[in-house]
Order: sequence, then C-alpha cells, then structure tokens
Amino acid sequence: MTATLTRGKQSSVKASGLALIGAITTMVATFGVARLVSENGLGEAGVFFLGTALVSLLGTTATVGTPLALVYFLPHVMADENPNPRDLLRVACAPVLIIGLAFAALVFVGAGTIGELFGGNRAEELASVARWLAPTIPAWALGNSLLGATRGLGTVTPTMVIQQVGRPLLQMTLLIGLLVTGELSALSASIAWGAPVLLGAVAAAAAVARLGGFHAGDSPVVASSEFWTYCGPHALTTGLQIAVERLDVLLVGLLLGEVVAGVYGGLSRFATAGNFIVFAVAQAVSPNLRTALKHHRFAEATTLLHQASSWMVLIAWPYLLIVALKPEPLARLLQDDYVPDARILSILVVGMMVSSGAGPIKLHLLMRGHPRATLATTALSLVSDIVLLVVLTGRFGIGGAAVAWAFSVGIENVVNSYLSARWHGLMGFAAPAIRAMGAALVAVVPLALLTPNTFTGLMLTTAGAGALMLGYISVHRTAFGLKR
Repeated sequence: MTATLTRGKQSSVKASGLALIGAITTMVATFGVARLVSENGLGEAGVFFLGTALVSLLGTTATVGTPLALVYFLPHVMADENPNPRDLLRVACAPVLIIGLAFAALVFVGAGTIGELFGGNRAEELASVARWLAPTIPAWALGNSLLGATRGLGTVTPTMVIQQVGRPLLQMTLLIGLLVTGELSALSASIAWGAPVLLGAVAAAAAVARLGGFHAGDSPVVASSEFWTYCGPHALTTGLQIAVERLDVLLVGLLLGEVVAGVYGGLSRFATAGNFIVFAVAQAVSPNLRTALKHHRFAEATTLLHQASSWMVLIAWPYLLIVALKPEPLARLLQDDYVPDARILSILVVGMMVSSGAGPIKLHLLMRGHPRATLATTALSLVSDIVLLVVLTGRFGIGGAAVAWAFSVGIENVVNSYLSARWHGLMGFAAPAIRAMGAALVAVVPLALLTPNTFTGLMLTTAGAGALMLGYISVHRTAFGLKR
C-alpha cells in the first residue's frame, strides 16, 4: 500500500493544473445545465434551481467538515508503518451518513411545506422535485467526504475525474437527452441532475479503496474526540459557507417569487463559477500546505500560499472581468428573458474578485489551527448576506440581492486576510497576486471597452484576453512557480 500512496502524491503545480482543468469543465457544464433547464421558461428553471440549491445546501452541511479534516489527519495516520485509515474513515463517515439520511427524511416528509414556502405558484411541482431529490442528499455528503479522503491520501485526481468532470458532464448529457426526446421538465431535469450524484458517491468509495483507504492496520487511529474537536468548528463553518453560496437563491424565491429566483439562479452561476477555480486550487494545494506546516517548513508554506493566490487570480480575474463588462451577451446565452437583469453580474463578480485575490486564506487559517476564527468570519458573512438581502431586495429587487451576496463574500475574505496577517504575518494578497491582477486588467479591460456589446464582441474579448494572458504567463512563468 505504501507504493500506491507514493504514486498518488502530486506536486502542487500538477495538482493545481488538474484541478483547474476540472474547474473549467465544471464551469462549462454548469452553464450548459443552466441553458438547458431555461428552455421551458423561467418558472421551470426557478423550480430546478430551488431544488438543487436545497440539495447542495443540506448535502454539504451534512459533511460536517469531514473532507478537510480527513486531509488534515490522514497524512498523520499514513505515516505509521502499518497504518489504519479504515478506522479513521469510520469515525468520520458514519456521522455524515446518519446526518445525510436524517436530512433526506426531513425533506421527503416536509416536501409539501418546502413547496409552499419557496414554490409560489409552482408549490406542488417544487414539492415533487424535493421528494425525488431527497436520496441525493446523503449521497452528496458521503461522496464529498470520501473525495476528501482521497486528497488526504495524496491525490486530487479522483476529485477532478468524479466531481469536477464526470458528474457535471453526465448531468448535462442526460439533460440533452431529455431535451431531444421532448421530456425536459423541472422534475425530469432534477432527476437527471441527481442520478450522477448517486453514481459519484459509489465512484468515490471505489477511489478510496483503490488508494488503500479501507486498509485496517494495527497502528492506533486518531481518537474520535481529537478528530471531532478539530472538525467541530469547521463543521459549522462548512454549513455556514454553503449557506452563503446557496441560501440566497432560496431567499430570493421566498421574497421575490420563483420566477425571479430562476433569473437570479441562472445569472448568478456566471459569477459563482469563479468559486470552482478558487475551490479547485485550494483543494489541490491543501495536502502539500498541510505537510509543510506540519513539519514547520514555513518558508515553503508561504511560497505555496503566494503562488496559489497568483494562480487563482491568473485564471479567475480575466474571466470575472469579462463577466462584469459583457453581462448582456452572456445573459443572452441563457435566454433573452435574462437580459433585463444582466446588470447584476457586474455586482456579483466583485465579491468573487476579492475572494480570488485573497487566495486560499481560509485554508491557511484552518491548517494553522484556527477553525473557530474561520467559523466566526463565515458566520459574519452569512449574517451580512441575510440582513442585507432582506433590507435591499425590498427596495432594489434582484439588484439588492446581488449587492448583499457580493458584500458578504468580500467581507469574509477581507477579515480572514487581516487575521492571517495579524497572527502569522502572511496574506495571499502579495506581489505575485498583484502582478497577476495587473496583467488581467491590462489584458481584458481595453478589449472589453473597445469591442461591441454583442456575442461577437464577447468572443473577440475572450480570445484576445486569453492570448495576452497566455503570453504573459509564458514569459513570467518562473515568477509564478510554473517554470517546469
């Protein structure tokens, strides 16, 4: 098994490259799904987005922070001569499965109430979607935890293949099949979205087995109390974080109706796609960052954090700037009905630009042993989002919801960066990231302003900015740790 684990270990550059490929695939598939479910109108799309937001919210909450905790503890377990990862997985995954099943039962039984609260004129349709998607909640939770275990075992490849490529592409393929046969509705689309989630959990378990994660050695396992002492605050953080990312769609549906929720859910995917990049790089560097900090190689950890931050900016900022400056043609890719509210994209991306500019700063704080601090900042973000959303949507409608979300994401990363700088003298916002920001602004902004606000202008801006960024990265690859 030692040989298997050694082969699974990856450099941060290679791991980040694989993760970014997966993130870009997820982005493309996500847009494809949004486009397909919009075919039957904003009401149908709204029901779909509400149902899938509920699953991702509850499914991620049910992981109770175990994916990152497994990344934290598994390297320690595997360092023994005859390691015992199976018992650690039992400690981690049994509560995840129990909580996930409990959430599924609550959703199934309370589907009617969910429909009445969020479904508006489509209450019965949303209730049906909730019932059919209920089994995907424990699958989502257990699959994410097991993929965290594969990263703890030294490789991000299963996460990329299963979560970032296989699942979204299969979802889009099934939706295309439904559209061709004329069977695409909110319910059938939700089932097509949910089936790959179930398959993904099975594939994640197979990946853990292949990496030796179910091996039962005779070395002492991490005590349950130690595991959950670390995991407890992060469990709450995970639940609050996914609430920040998904709760706004549900609240928009509650406050403004399912049609507006459909518009917001569809358009916001263009902005929140930046999360795929941020999350992918953070996942990729987490094993090596953990190892560097564990062995007190702080200079290496600093370099890794700065490089990861610059990689996030190099990829995310050009995309986000294009979204901010060309919102109308992007909205038209979904449906013409989305265009009148496309302006919210220029607001939403501000939060994501701050997030990518800060780098994997929350991960750094967690690996330094500050789970309670990240819990507090995530709680601040969620409270800000809810309060501002309730206050602003009444006056500014969907634009107010966008301001609330952008502010909540930005404030969390700003405070995390301040805490990291105060306690450890380290932020992701450093020279490499600043250079990457400057390059992105120069590559995108002039082209976006000079080209027409049409699909052709969007393509010209994307192609030109992409070529300029690739040229810049090629010339300055050493500064970003990409020489090899």
